[in-house]
Amino acid sequence: MKNPISDIPDIGSLQELTDALSIAMMAGIRILTSSGKLLVRDNRYSSFYREIFRTSPTADSAYGQFITELCAWQESAVCVRHCPVTGLTDALVRITLEEVSTAYILIEGIRLAENHVSDDKFREVARSLRTDETAYLNRIHELPLINTAQLNHILELLSLVTGHFCKLVWTNRSLRSTVNSLEDQESLYLQEKNILEELAERDSMTGLYNRRKFEDALSVYSGQKDRTICMISADANFLKLTNDIFGHEAGDLLLQTIAKIMDDLAKSDWLVARCGGDEFRVLLPDTTLETALDYCRRVARNCSLDKSLTLPLSVALGAAQWNSETETLLDCFSRADVKMYQNKTALKHELRIPNYIMDRLYDRQVLNREVVESTVVLTCAFTLYLKFSEEQAREISLAARYQDIGMAKLPESFVIRGQSRTEEETSQVHMHVSHSYTMARQFDELYKIADIIHCSHENWDGSGYPNNLKGKNIPIEARIIRLASDYVRHTHPTVRGGYHTIEETLRKLLEDSGKIYDPELASQFLQFLQTHSR
Repeated sequence: MKNPISDIPDIGSLQELTDALSIAMMAGIRILTSSGKLLVRDNRYSSFYREIFRTSPTADSAYGQFITELCAWQESAVCVRHCPVTGLTDALVRITLEEVSTAYILIEGIRLAENHVSDDKFREVARSLRTDETAYLNRIHELPLINTAQLNHILELLSLVTGHFCKLVWTNRSLRSTVNSLEDQESLYLQEKNILEELAERDSMTGLYNRRKFEDALSVYSGQKDRTICMISADANFLKLTNDIFGHEAGDLLLQTIAKIMDDLAKSDWLVARCGGDEFRVLLPDTTLETALDYCRRVARNCSLDKSLTLPLSVALGAAQWNSETETLLDCFSRADVKMYQNKTALKHELRIPNYIMDRLYDRQVLNREVVESTVVLTCAFTLYLKFSEEQAREISLAARYQDIGMAKLPESFVIRGQSRTEEETSQVHMHVSHSYTMARQFDELYKIADIIHCSHENWDGSGYPNNLKGKNIPIEARIIRLASDYVRHTHPTVRGGYHTIEETLRKLLEDSGKIYDPELASQFLQFLQTHSR
């Protein structure tokens, strides 16, 4: 059990109490902890003995042993013993709480009538302590002579007072613990309150302020017509496309990345909020339109430099400065919103998303740019050789270019060179054709060729993927692409290896004619290669 006496908050008050008791009884009074450690400093009468004992190590040791034996007394709460070292009587009052000793009150130097000795005996004690006999005897004579009955009354009073005092200390400690607990609970409550208030005004996904906070701020600033205030409307580009192609986790990452850029570039007193979906708003107090436009340019630039996502990171922005004399802040925001949509339209024409995705695949070495470009050129030439129109040749070569764009959906680990794939991983790699088809349908410039892309990895004998189409059920455009793609892939050195001579590649085409390739088309392709190589 922790010692409650040691928890007394005002040790000075306890010192005053022991000093007063010592003066009243004309005896030394010390309070010791349960381990025998002195809790307060020696008072006048106790210090008298300590000064004497310092000059006599033997007497000091003997007196210390006497006190130890006194403290070891367990038969009652009070113990009175004659001290042979000093020739006087000492008493010990045990302070207990819940039947556990918590402290002791030691009363030293009592002249007890029943144990009274002659002056000669005290002179012997003085000589044994090696101190001045006359001075020692004079100090002894200053002590009152009391009988056992008086001493018992004093000890009983001390027991009652100190017992109540100890209980008060214990109660004080319990109350203090309760107060601390309540303070901790209050602190926790305030923390939770602050968190809840923060959550109430923050967007959980991006950490920006939410629409509610933005509208509250708008209401406050609406009355401050003497301030220069700007508004920015922002809209994340390609969120729906990202969600549709790569899933909502990728869409969330897109929003979080844009939010961080906007927040990092904003001044501390600006309010940047996500107001739902792909919509962001910024309220810029004490800011000119020039500064707001500069912020928009910096956000757009930092987004364009970020290459962490599969689709380009892009946000449309529009800014307007509040004319407080003619419009409300909402009117100002509406003007910024119009500017944002104008910017969005311009960006839509500037950014060619399929090319961005392909560049990312080249950067990751998932695809080889030279192989793809050579396949496009060869496909176009072979298509024209077969008397297709230039428009048809353009569409078929376009399909050849983007036939593997769906590889962007595969995990990075699926394209590590030299690894062996499991059956499940191979199946997922084959699914890239379906991904390519789905992605092609998302873009206006690829929508018409999506069906060709979907069949570009089918085999003549039905062993291809993803739908095991066979023979002339495979569109001829896809059959053309399959021949041109395999020829280029086999004859061009790449990081994957697989480089073959033209003779070896032609022999392989002949072997696989009727299996992988349309035999009639394969024959025409071989004739075309002879013509094309001249």
